[in-house]
Amino acid sequence: MTRIRELCLGLLLASGLAVPALAAEATPEAVVKQIYSGKTPETKGIDLIGDAKLRAKYLSKDLAAAVKRDIDESAKSGEVGALDFDPVSDSQDPMIKDLKIEPAAVQGDRAQVGVSFNRGDPKRDELVYDLVQENGQWHVSNISKKGTAEEAWSLRQMLSLK
Repeated sequence: MTRIRELCLGLLLASGLAVPALAAEATPEAVVKQIYSGKTPETKGIDLIGDAKLRAKYLSKDLAAAVKRDIDESAKSGEVGALDFDPVSDSQDPMIKDLKIEPAAVQGDRAQVGVSFNRGDPKRDELVYDLVQENGQWHVSNISKKGTAEEAWSLRQMLSLK
């Protein structure tokens, strides 16, 4: 009987320790880190745009709907849609080296996370993730690229969202 009590107490303590770990994963930085988790020089990583389940998990409702609309219109017309590249790696051939994720700037239910990485070019790519809380979880509401007028872009603008 004592052994069962010890086991139960151990399980309760272990589950109590796991709660803060789960809460820590819910930060804006953690969401962005999860998006890049499979992107290494050897792998393409997760398909945030093409995979409907991942769109629902990581993108805000309006951004996910706009991406789906772009994909559907592209399939229907046979033409390339607004998204003809992987915005997470800012390329058509996803490859991320030396990823750096900046601390989030959080204001209420909105946050911004900067990332930078190298794709083999001399200049580092710099992207900004805008996140919004929906149903208590952080979701990407925009991805944009810093740079010159020719280099800069915004996913929301490409998809004609405000």
